[in-house]
Amino acid sequence: MALFTTFITTPLVVAIYKPARRGAPYKHRSVFRKNPDTELRMLACFHSTRNIPTMINLIESSRGTRKRGRLTVYAMHLMELSERSSAISMVHKARHNGLPFWNKKTDENNKDQMVIAFEAYEQLSSVKVRPMTAISSLNDIHEDICASAHQKNTAVILLPFHKHQRLDGTMESLGNALRSVNERVLKHAPCSVGILVDRGLGGTAQVSASDVSYNIVVAFFGGRDDREALAYGMRLAEHPGIVMTLIRFVAPEGKTLRFGAKLVGITSDKNMKILEEEDCGGDEKENDESLFAEFMNVRKNSGNKEGGGEPSMLYEEKVVDSKAEICVVLKSMAKNVNLFIVGRMPPTAPLVNSSSDCAELGPVGSFLASSDFSSTASVMVLQQYNPTASQPLVVEEADCEAPDTPIA
Repeated sequence: MALFTTFITTPLVVAIYKPARRGAPYKHRSVFRKNPDTELRMLACFHSTRNIPTMINLIESSRGTRKRGRLTVYAMHLMELSERSSAISMVHKARHNGLPFWNKKTDENNKDQMVIAFEAYEQLSSVKVRPMTAISSLNDIHEDICASAHQKNTAVILLPFHKHQRLDGTMESLGNALRSVNERVLKHAPCSVGILVDRGLGGTAQVSASDVSYNIVVAFFGGRDDREALAYGMRLAEHPGIVMTLIRFVAPEGKTLRFGAKLVGITSDKNMKILEEEDCGGDEKENDESLFAEFMNVRKNSGNKEGGGEPSMLYEEKVVDSKAEICVVLKSMAKNVNLFIVGRMPPTAPLVNSSSDCAELGPVGSFLASSDFSSTASVMVLQQYNPTASQPLVVEEADCEAPDTPIA
């Protein structure tokens, strides 16, 4: 019996307890990848019920049509931990419900209503959704987000913008603490990060798959983050109800849009400045052209939407020579667009605004998120994972394959 117990214990623990397994290597840390026919994992974070309709509509739009590229979403409810007894009891409840195998029957009245919305969406779609809960102080909650992204091997983290739109169309801040959370996630994330400026994508309610009808614009200047934006836009264009337009901004012959100056940081006074000068040509331009050639090939082979309607991918090239010309082009598109997708830090910064208070969105994203630009077009600002610039948090090896349970 002693020998039997000794030799059977380890295999049983490894087979049953997931953290004891040696997980698959963390390969796909961005939407842009060599093989797009692979599973896409997203960590979608939200603060309140206001974020849920747009987040679910965006997830539905991201599911694509690839047979091998299944979409898996980890929906994380971010809850601030305070000294009130109600918040402390939530922590105990989250831990209690997270036990494996037993205690699966919980009181539905005590269940997180926002998590229920994602569970209902999973039942009605082909998307795999795993609800999660992070209860922590706003100073530390970025650690929960980054650690969870690492544990689940996600390719992109979706964060809500720290401002919401009022009825009169102006943007109202929810607090500098939420903005600081986004900035810390951008700094420490183990994968790509997207910040969603919500202006009601699909309205104030969830849109069924058959009723999805969005016009999406990807503004492409070049660079790592813009390639991530284009890769994500190409995936959205796979949805039968979405038309994606790529607008490529190019400089007049013999001129450049300030290429060679790379924005690599944000100063303490929250004004974006050129902190380092380096050559952004060479490999960067080759990678841009390679992805652009892939886009044109996919656009050519995709043809029209089902039923012979309009094409799923459109392309426009705009020759611009100044910030004013770029603003005119973007504003002309705003009326008929549901979602803009842009890179956070293109190697050219023609829209740098020293008075902007949204430096975490980058130069183009800050302009698109301003109240003067639009009151109907949502904005997704993407930062591609850069292993040389990211400062990842230390994650224990034993937690690399944590169970799909609520966390606190």
